[in-house]
Amino acid sequence: MSPFNAETLSTLSDESLAIIREQDAYIHAHLPVGIFRFAAEGSQTRDGGTVKIASSGVMINLKNGVPVQLAQVGDSVIYLDGASAVITTGAGKQHRFGEAEVALVGSRLDNGDEIINTPQDSLLIIQRSGEAMPVDFLVECP
Repeated sequence: MSPFNAETLSTLSDESLAIIREQDAYIHAHLPVGIFRFAAEGSQTRDGGTVKIASSGVMINLKNGVPVQLAQVGDSVIYLDGASAVITTGAGKQHRFGEAEVALVGSRLDNGDEIINTPQDSLLIIQRSGEAMPVDFLVECP
């Protein structure tokens, strides 16, 4: 289903309409089966850790206007007892900040923990039926 209303569609060229129809067909043929949100400062882990300081250099604003930096493989997670762990899996080479992969909800840490939520809801990767994720998606980085 196109996000455009009938009035808007009536003003578009045949070429634009063909692109929209093609995209609609693709979306219907490959329904979402997974959503992976980008991790950011404030993301939490299953075992109680928090991404306190991210190092990607990429800032976004949360819905409440608070700026946070996106997390990447190699960033640390801090626990209440002061212990720390390092993010070891990410979105793969297709989704990098420089040399480091984007960290996601679902990224694993070097202590076996996993990121389970993030305060941001605007950046994500959609896994679609019938399409494989990249071979390096959420795979340990060397």
